[in-house]
Order: sequence, then C-alpha cells, then structure tokens
Amino acid sequence: MVTEGAAVVFLALLAGGTAVAVAAYAWRNRGEPGAAAFAVLMCGVAVWSLSYAVALTVFDPGLREAMEVPLEIGKAIVAPAWLLFALGYTGRGEYASGRFVAALVAVPALTTLLVATAPAHGLMWTDYRVAPTVGAATVVFDPGVWFYVHAAFGWTVIGTGMVFLLEPVLSYGALYRDQGVALILGAAISFAAHVKATFFVPPAPALDLTPLTLAVTGLLFGFALFRFELQGLLPATQALGRRAAIEDVGVGLVVVNAEGTVIECNAAARPVLGADSPDADVAGTALATHVPAVDLADPEPQRVDLDGTGEYRVYEATVSDIGDHHGRTVGYTVTFADVTDREARRQRLEVLNRVLRHNLRNDMTVVVGNADLLAERVAEEDVPLADAIGRRGRALQRLGEKARDVEEALGDDDPPHEVRATAVCRDLLRRTLEAYPDADVAVDAPDDLAVVVRERVLGVVLWNLVENAVEHGGDVAVRVAVRREDDGGVRFVVADDGPGIPEEELESVRTGTETALSHGSGLGLWVVRWGTRLLGATLSFADRDPTGTAVTVRFPPNAVVDGDTGSDADSAGDTDGDTDGDTDR
Repeated sequence: MVTEGAAVVFLALLAGGTAVAVAAYAWRNRGEPGAAAFAVLMCGVAVWSLSYAVALTVFDPGLREAMEVPLEIGKAIVAPAWLLFALGYTGRGEYASGRFVAALVAVPALTTLLVATAPAHGLMWTDYRVAPTVGAATVVFDPGVWFYVHAAFGWTVIGTGMVFLLEPVLSYGALYRDQGVALILGAAISFAAHVKATFFVPPAPALDLTPLTLAVTGLLFGFALFRFELQGLLPATQALGRRAAIEDVGVGLVVVNAEGTVIECNAAARPVLGADSPDADVAGTALATHVPAVDLADPEPQRVDLDGTGEYRVYEATVSDIGDHHGRTVGYTVTFADVTDREARRQRLEVLNRVLRHNLRNDMTVVVGNADLLAERVAEEDVPLADAIGRRGRALQRLGEKARDVEEALGDDDPPHEVRATAVCRDLLRRTLEAYPDADVAVDAPDDLAVVVRERVLGVVLWNLVENAVEHGGDVAVRVAVRREDDGGVRFVVADDGPGIPEEELESVRTGTETALSHGSGLGLWVVRWGTRLLGATLSFADRDPTGTAVTVRFPPNAVVDGDTGSDADSAGDTDGDTDGDTDR
C-alpha cells in the first residue's frame, strides 16, 4: 500500500478513535437528556470508521464485499441515533417512544440484511468490484434501487435532526449558538461527504470520505462537549423548564389559532374545556364549543361561570395576542384562573360589610337614641348604665362608618392627581373639629408642597390616625406635620402625647394577621395599613418621649411635584419623635 493509501487508513482510524473517546465521555454523562443517544451515535461512527480502515486494506473482492456488513451496521446506528440525540438535546425526548424507535430502525435493519445477501438479489448493487484509489482498496458498483432508498432515508433522518438542532440557535439566541453551530457544522460536513459517495462524485469517486470526515465531526462534537459543556447547558433544560412551568403553574392555559381553534392546552385547562379524561382530545376543536363566554377580541379579564359538571366553578379568563415577526395576530393564549374561592370570599365580605355598615349602624342609631331617652327617665343611680349603653352604641356606629371608609375610599379606583398638602391638612382639621369640637389638634404644612396621590385614600389614612389618637388618648394634643425628606420625598407625621398604641395593636398591623392572642380592637389601624399600601407609601411607628406615638407615612421622591421647602429639620424632628425606633411597614 502506497503512502497515500496508508494516510487514508490512518484518517479512518483517527476518526474511529476520536468517536470512541467522545462516546465514552457522553456515556459518563448519560443521565443528561440526549446523552445516551449521543453515546450510541458516536459508537456507530466508531464502528463505521474503524471498519472502513480495515476494508481499505482488503483487496480480495469477496472479502471486500463481506466487509460491507460491519460498515452497514455502523451506518445503521448513526442516522437513528442522531435523530434520537437531537430530540433529547432539544427537550423532545417524549417523542422517542418504543414504536417510534422501532419504526426508525426498521429501514436500517432491513438494509443491513440486504447488504449481507447482496449477491443474491441485486437490490443494493450489481457488478461489485475493487477499484483502488491512492493505493487503498476502494470499490465501485452499479447501485440498486434500495441503495438510493436507503440513502434518501438517511438524509431525511439526518436533516430532521439538524432542523431540531437549529431551532434552539434561532429561538434562544447566543446562549446555545456556539453549541448548535458546532453540532450542525459537524453533521453538515459528513452529510456532504455522504452525498458525494452516493453519487460517486469526483475527485476520487470511489473513495468514501464520509467516515474520514467523521473525524472532523467527532472533533467538533468533542469541542462542543468539552468547551461549551454540551451536557451541562442544554436547550432541553429551557424547553422542559418552560413546559413544566406551564403544566405546574396551576392556571389553565389554552393556545388557539386566529380562528379560535384549540391548538394546545395544559392539564389545568382540561376541566375548563370539559376534557377531564386523559384520553379526551380537544385539539382541533373550537374554543367556543367548550367556553362560549370567552371573547377573543376582549383583552380585559372576563368572568366565566361553569356548572355543567355538577360542581360550580368561577374562572377569570384573560386573552393575549400571539403575533408573528410582522406584527400580525396568528393566535391567542387564553388563561383560566380559578377564582371560585376568591369570589366566594368577596360575596361573603360584601354581605358582612353591608350588615356591618348599614344594618348595624341603623340598629345602633335606635339603641343610642333609646339609651339617651332612658338616661333622662331612670333614677340617678342608673344613669351610668344608660350612658354606658350609649357610649358603646356610638362606638359601634363609628365602626360601621369605618367599614364604609374601607368600601368607599379604599375601593375607590380614581387615579392619583396633584393635591396641595395644605388642602389635605385643612380638610383633615375641619373633619376632626366637626367630630370632636374640644380636640387639641393642629396642622403644619408648607404652602408650596404638592404631591400626586389618591386624595381620598390619603384623607382616610390621616383621618383614622388622628381619630385613633383622639379616641384612645383622652386629653391629648395631636399634631399633623408635612415635611420634605432629604432625598426629595415627603412625609406626613401624626404625633400625639397620649399613652401610645398598645403593642398587641401594632403586632397585628406589623404581621398582617390576627390571632386569638394578638388582635386589634377595631378597623382603624387596618384601614391605615391598607390605605398606605394603596398609596405606594411606607408606614412606620415610633414611641415619643416621654409618652405618645408618632406615625409616619412616607412618600417617595417621585410623588412630589412642586416646591422646595427645605427640610425644616427643627420642627420636623420635634414632631416625628425618635425615628431611630421606627418599624417600617
């Protein structure tokens, strides 16, 4: 054998050795998606390359034709394993069912049988003969019909795998670009070499460069494995992660085309579509036949009531457009959130709120009125009893009014608008003196300070803070101050010199929960907490020296729209108390 022929044999051996090394690495990582199929793929490459290296040294026609059997075994492994690897690598491993694999290997298995019996039927080739090239035992023949069928099958399988590998490169960007390019480039080189060998294209038409180029393929695959950690950074992770998130999110998701035909749905959506059985297939049916209440043209949340299954459920359906790269709507996603429990709670709260603010308040008006009449008619020693009834009745009336505040003010969806701090404080002072004419209340706000807030909600928050101080503090002085912060924000501070807010009241507001051992005595501080959150502000409490509490509602700088009043640190510090002890909410 001449030097050139020895070089060709060496390249085939190099291809086989490289494939063995890469196969061993992939098998050690066989727990990763697609790794086992990749290892099998590289074993097929090794069988093909090493068999070809031996075949190039066999010049006897009979023995040379017999060598086609191990060559074909290697080829039979490569194409199916390549597609199975591509499916696993890209997160489509569930498609590799037993039936699919059986169908995939049927053609290569039949081809191997036909190769082993080629002289008897001529379906693979005729006139098989050795035609040395560069001193190596290459062969030529007249291809039979099954030779081209098998070649077309292999190209189809390999091409399909390349399409799957290209999808992550296009979809996921730079994260998988280098890996995908390395894999596709390696496969493309061997693919082109196989086309040349199939049609005996010059130069050296008898020389099959496919197993030789598999050395390059093996190196590129190895580079992808070792350099880019192929099995540690898989498109399957992202694809399977997205799929798991969709299935596990607990919200029904339906994908429909532009005509409203169901394309896909997750498990949580099947009860909505009336397809509780795993065997029920809703793909290809119109969404309107399952949920006629959903309007695909309406992006706002839509209520869907379902009671046809014997169990009444309420869903909130939200429709989103699916657009292509031209901005055209090609379909919709429809999410169905089960809001049955939320709607039941809302209805219960509505009923309880109505009873609390309407029935209770009206009944307490009768109780208070009769208590006042009773105090005028009973003996002097019984007057305190009638007064106690009146006091508690009026307290329950105020509780009903706070419930009204919760419903009317905190449920108010008016957008924020600009309001002067002095106007808010004047309204607060007027309301306080109307309700408590003898109260010692003063306000201090810069004339040129304006904020963008939901005015009604802010008024309710401040009113409840002032009322809480007046109601529970006895003969106390209440001061309301508005000041700019050093960072450009603004704070509203309500301070008093009373006994302070009980710790159990503050604990309930801090934790956001009430228990039998830790609960508030009313709605006031809860209204403050809810309202502060609606305003996008923070709430803090601080003890004052020697007694009292300073409650601060802080707004960020973007809420301030006018004026630069300075910090007024002297008066602000006196009003706020010891801010180091604040508990931000």
